[in-house]
Amino acid sequence: MKIIHIIDSTSIWSGKIFRWAALLLSMVVIYEVASRYLFNNPTVWAFDLAMYFYSMLYLLGGAYVLWEGSHIRVDVLFNQFSKRTQAVIDIIFYVVFFFPYVSVMVWWGYKAAFWSWKAEEISNTSQWGEQIYLWKALIPIGFFLMLLQGIAELVRTIGKLRRDTNGA
Repeated sequence: MKIIHIIDSTSIWSGKIFRWAALLLSMVVIYEVASRYLFNNPTVWAFDLAMYFYSMLYLLGGAYVLWEGSHIRVDVLFNQFSKRTQAVIDIIFYVVFFFPYVSVMVWWGYKAAFWSWKAEEISNTSQWGEQIYLWKALIPIGFFLMLLQGIAELVRTIGKLRRDTNGA
């Protein structure tokens, strides 16, 4: 299906772009450690910037990880089941747990980001005073990408179940 290909391509694209956040995160942490412990000159911005990059990596890379099939699963048990049973378990998981969770996160993330942007919210716990509304905008975007990829995975799983049922 063309829409599934578009969703997969979007997830792959976001994963390939935002995986660079890991490198940026490492650079910020290394800079802060060197600055703090070698030169006794800590920064006011490194911790918060590291949190930005980690959030970016976590939220905007989630759809790619879902596409890749790398989210945590208890494979010791799951692999003992037949392919048909695995597909049924996956479908139940998506319908009962995944879609309600990511839908709530998109909705509440959107509301939080909207009000944060409207107020031009800045951090009140940081000396740097960074803009929180940019950070909060990552929440609905990241979970929306995961929602799309979840739809693609569910359609793929239903297709596998149909093929296994018809082929058996």
